[in-house]
Amino acid sequence: MTKKLTAKLTTAMAIAMFATALSTANGATAGEFAKSRYTTPLADVCPSPFIIQKDWLAQAEQGPLYQLIGSGGEMTSGQYTGPLGSSGIDLTILEGGGGLGMGDGETAYSALYMGNSKAGVTPHLGYQELDNAFIFSKRFPVVGVMAPLDIAPTVLLWDKATYPDGFKSIADLKTFAESGKGKIYVSTTKRTFGLYLVEQGVPADVFVEGYRGDGENFVTNNGTWLNQGFVTSEVYKFEHGNNWGKPIGYLNMNDLGYRNYTGMLSVATARMEELAPCLAKLVPLLQQATADYAKDPAEANKVIVDFNAAGHAASWWKTAPELMAYAAKTMVETGIIGNGPNATIGDFDMDRVAEMLKLVKPRFDERADPDVKPDQVVTNRFIDPSIGLK
Repeated sequence: MTKKLTAKLTTAMAIAMFATALSTANGATAGEFAKSRYTTPLADVCPSPFIIQKDWLAQAEQGPLYQLIGSGGEMTSGQYTGPLGSSGIDLTILEGGGGLGMGDGETAYSALYMGNSKAGVTPHLGYQELDNAFIFSKRFPVVGVMAPLDIAPTVLLWDKATYPDGFKSIADLKTFAESGKGKIYVSTTKRTFGLYLVEQGVPADVFVEGYRGDGENFVTNNGTWLNQGFVTSEVYKFEHGNNWGKPIGYLNMNDLGYRNYTGMLSVATARMEELAPCLAKLVPLLQQATADYAKDPAEANKVIVDFNAAGHAASWWKTAPELMAYAAKTMVETGIIGNGPNATIGDFDMDRVAEMLKLVKPRFDERADPDVKPDQVVTNRFIDPSIGLK
């Protein structure tokens, strides 16, 4: 059997399996699972709708939010709204991305203070990255109340045929830089993990900045370059298309020592006590929805696929069913969705948080509180320790 025929059969089988899962999910009443599963009464302590601002357009990493509503919500431009189970309140999920789901220059965490100008509302929770929570701890102070993703999905990827031994460490990247075989294509070396790699001694001149989800440099240079990406997206896209279609290797930034929390659900520090009674009951539901999505993502995935197919996120943003199925499966297999330090889903490892503060503190400027502490930017106060992946 040829490789091409094998690839076609594998893709066809994946699509067929996904379609079967969707038909099973669709056999039930829209949103029935959410209504039967998320039953904690919230109407007496939470605003309705409760509004969550995402940091990007709808994709698998945000699946647990859509799990809380299931297929029983209403799709409109830039948002998905529906009953949060049978809790007695509605949940609104807002699209992210400056200039896309929000106004130009707005972020999920700035929206907690200044509002989402496109939607005309101020969210109750917003996505944030741990490193930025420290860096913006004075200008936009937030507190992370749950980490749906235990490991950030950011990776460096490479062509397995060109680099069969792969890369496992900072030392490997230094050796690669010294070899002159290629470049490392990243979004920036001025902040986040790009700056971290330079600070760890990877020569700055090996990096090319400007990555925005594109694969042209990787393909044009015939796989001699290393590329930034997400294990939930680009790895699959390069292996199944992107003018490439060949095996890809990857290394997570977490394994290189940049153990960031991304997509952590955060509240504006100024509203913490106001929303605390709500968060005490809501956060365990978010934990349970994350565990449920990890176990069976079919219904939430279909919502995201349909939402994007209808152009409610952005006209050019599409998430194929087979990509969604791959992403959900990969997040569980690689521990991106997984238990934190105490066999609990969504909790923060405070040693890891302190480690990130130590890494980013030398980068502080007027946007940061110079005396900020780890327990000021994240808390396990609302986490139910009994909820975890089995």
